[in-house]
Amino acid sequence: DSPMKNINEIKDKVMSVGLIGSGTAQSATTLYRLMFGQPIPEQNAQHLSNEDALAALIVKKIDVAIIVAGQPAKLFTDMNPELLQQIRFLRVDPNAPETARAKQTYYPATIHVSSYPNWLKEDVPTWTVKAFLVTYDYNLRDTVGNLKRFADSLCTNFDNLQEHGHPKWKQVKLELPSLGKGWQYYQPVERRLKACFAHRAAMQTSKGPATAQGGTPAPRADGRPCSDQERLLLLCK
Repeated sequence: DSPMKNINEIKDKVMSVGLIGSGTAQSATTLYRLMFGQPIPEQNAQHLSNEDALAALIVKKIDVAIIVAGQPAKLFTDMNPELLQQIRFLRVDPNAPETARAKQTYYPATIHVSSYPNWLKEDVPTWTVKAFLVTYDYNLRDTVGNLKRFADSLCTNFDNLQEHGHPKWKQVKLELPSLGKGWQYYQPVERRLKACFAHRAAMQTSKGPATAQGGTPAPRADGRPCSDQERLLLLCK
């Protein structure tokens, strides 16, 4: 029964932004700051698990629950149908100025009826995130060896993941797309994956379409005050 229909209407609402230290909390706080040019007011932010956030939403203890998950999310597919009918997705409004600001970092996506056929009656425009596996540019023998083995395992098991893993794997391409400014691929992994791509191409077994990506973040200056994002990710206190 909430009057809210679009994501850009969540300003100053009481919301769960995810557990401290989680990727959901980082995405929620980053997206809010992009859209509204300010952090979420401390008194409005609750740090609940996904399950607890939906329970709080249904009994109206909060106005909004921010959840980051690959679709179809087990959280919703396993949910009691009667409870599911008491909540709804907020939509991305393509004409809202907040949407234009959010596009600086996030990507438009669609929540499909086919993901939740017993709940949704139409597709819902939303935001998506990209996931990066990151490391410092270490040349320590153990680090190089471990990450080489990871790259080899990903290559070897990729087809099995697409066939038997989470449905999101069916949207994954095994490739090395261009990275944003300040990021670079870890060279030992990059070389291993390129060799993998060449081998798969020769065997004509490539499948696909999200991306498996890894990179190294640009370093930050020493002595900088702790940011909201770093605090939420437990990187500083």
